Amino acid sequence: MAFESLPGIKITDYENKQTFIIADFFSVYENNQDSDEVPKIYKWSDFAAIIESKDAFTFKISANGNGGTSDIEFVIPMELIPDPASHIRIRAIVEGVVAKNPQIEYKYGRRILPPKTLCAGCEIPPEAYVTTGAYKESEINNSNVILQGPRFDKLMWIFTPIMLVAAFIAQAFYFGEMREVTNILKYLVIAVLAGGVAGVSVYLFCSYSAKTLYRKILKEDPALLEEITFVICDEGFIAAETEVFDFSDIIHWYQVDYFIETNHMYIIFSRNGAVFWLPKRLFPKELHHELGDFIADKLQGDSKTEEKSKAKK
Repeated sequence: MAFESLPGIKITDYENKQTFIIADFFSVYENNQDSDEVPKIYKWSDFAAIIESKDAFTFKISANGNGGTSDIEFVIPMELIPDPASHIRIRAIVEGVVAKNPQIEYKYGRRILPPKTLCAGCEIPPEAYVTTGAYKESEINNSNVILQGPRFDKLMWIFTPIMLVAAFIAQAFYFGEMREVTNILKYLVIAVLAGGVAGVSVYLFCSYSAKTLYRKILKEDPALLEEITFVICDEGFIAAETEVFDFSDIIHWYQVDYFIETNHMYIIFSRNGAVFWLPKRLFPKELHHELGDFIADKLQGDSKTEEKSKAKK
């Protein structure tokens, strides 16, 4: 993998008089990197856990890893990271390290991009489907509404008939017995309208839920607004920030299970959820059908088995 070999980044915490250098090793200066100070250098294999939250990166070294009697914890608040590019580079280095040291417990928040811990080194062929671009909120929200559809469809099928019947009964109770055909038709029309309002309400709730989810992801993931490079090829696929991607890593097809095509996206899933979101607008329309067929073919049982065999060699 190339991500863990990215140029290092220095973060200084003036309040606690510490300077961190995140690179091939994790280095800590306890006096803001004074010229006469020798840093404490930790190997990544010494780490027990790395946690990325919306507030901080937390690096934990167990007592066994540091040769001491107690665990060590270093916290880098997000407010100390100067810009989104630096945040993305720290994340890429960390995820490259975790991929090579699977004993490290790695926790992170909501994402649209796949974690780089899934990546493996691979030479991407020249005939690969490649494009770059940024995500649009409307496309993600629309796709999330569709993904939530089965759950809300059940709610709609339950809630709408109940509202329809309840409205019909309520009118009959309020206005009296329905002896005339015109009254029955009037009550029926109003009941149907009430059921329709219930259905629209469920859809609006679903849309609101999708927008709320997007805002939560945006707070935790600066990459959502950055330029992304997307690759799909025989070996696998990847979506990564253009700034840190050098076309030497891929996620193999055998690591995922199925995909869904919406009006705006191709979304690939593993058993843990969606791992790859590809906006269709980034490819010419005449390629959409071909690309969908290509992904479907790679996710077929025989193709995945063959790919898994290749990856193990």
